[in-house]
Amino acid sequence: MVLPGYIFVLIPTATGLAFLGRYIDSRLGLKPFVIPPLSLILFALLTAVGFSIVFWSYTYLVIEGQGSSATHLGGPTRLVTTGPYALVRHPSIVGKFLGVLGLGCLFGSVTFTFIILPLLLTGSLLHNRINQEKYCIKCFGEEYERYREQVPMILPRPRKVLEFLQGEERKP
Repeated sequence: MVLPGYIFVLIPTATGLAFLGRYIDSRLGLKPFVIPPLSLILFALLTAVGFSIVFWSYTYLVIEGQGSSATHLGGPTRLVTTGPYALVRHPSIVGKFLGVLGLGCLFGSVTFTFIILPLLLTGSLLHNRINQEKYCIKCFGEEYERYREQVPMILPRPRKVLEFLQGEERKP
């Protein structure tokens, strides 16, 4: 599983960028958009939910996909369309976004949260759209194409979320 890689790469990088954002804010005279104790509560809540989604997504992909969760390490050998992958094609992006948003709340940085974070999200979406989806089309062909037509990339359909929460999960 690639989760340790994200812990040792994503977290320090995001934290460094949050410090940079806070530095830029101070140079521009921008005040924190959220302050303690709310900043700490939002940080704890968003990072816990984000980490849980990332852990669930990668664990589910490894078990159900019968392979690595990382395409550069061989990737899954089976297409996974259930669990978090019934809601969105890239649930780990949702989790990472929430975790890094929590970091933005902790720092209260306007620059990090509203400029740097959207740029990071855009880069992640482009990477997944260009590289991971190309890999999935190559490995799973028409089955993945049908899945991609039916399941959104990162924003789940409210009806699907309700069905999922009620235990009515269906394959797309």
